Amino acid sequence: MLLRLLSAVAVLMLGTLMTAGAQTPPTNPVPPGFIVAPMARATIFVRNQDESLKLYRDILGLRVRRDSRFDDQRFNQVQGTKNLGIKVKILQSGDVVYGNVGLFELQGDDRRQTPPALRKTSVVTGDIAVVFITTDIMGITAKLKAAGYAIISEPMVLFPNDAMEVQPLEMLFRDSDGILVNLIQAGRKKGE
Repeated sequence: MLLRLLSAVAVLMLGTLMTAGAQTPPTNPVPPGFIVAPMARATIFVRNQDESLKLYRDILGLRVRRDSRFDDQRFNQVQGTKNLGIKVKILQSGDVVYGNVGLFELQGDDRRQTPPALRKTSVVTGDIAVVFITTDIMGITAKLKAAGYAIISEPMVLFPNDAMEVQPLEMLFRDSDGILVNLIQAGRKKGE
């Protein structure tokens, strides 16, 4: 009984914190037999948050879930920086609290020390890719080309399957900071 009461109080507190705009950890639980939960978020430290939003919000259609700015030294401590502010936008697809994309822009840093974005049209060791499932790979690709993103591979059939009437498609490109973005569109089996 006490455990249920404490759980109910915790849920009420979590809901209150979330509606008040406080930072709360993701609520996706650690599955039995694992020691970490599914990834809550990919955080990308970007050069220009507005430029990044042109892709993640305007082209890929993610919605801004959280929009904040922090100047607290605890953020500097966790990031290994000093005296920097940080603009934070968390973007999501749907109403889930996992699998989000964080666009973090450091404020007050010396831009001359920021290395140029990788625009290479191949992958290199150390690259990181964020992967999205889509239903409009061709439409997104057209928008990416029009906006000048570095396309590594056009939509292509990566794993041909004779059982498919419509083959699944996959493509890869770099965002404005050089981060790889992989889009995958499911195919359709024969007879479906």
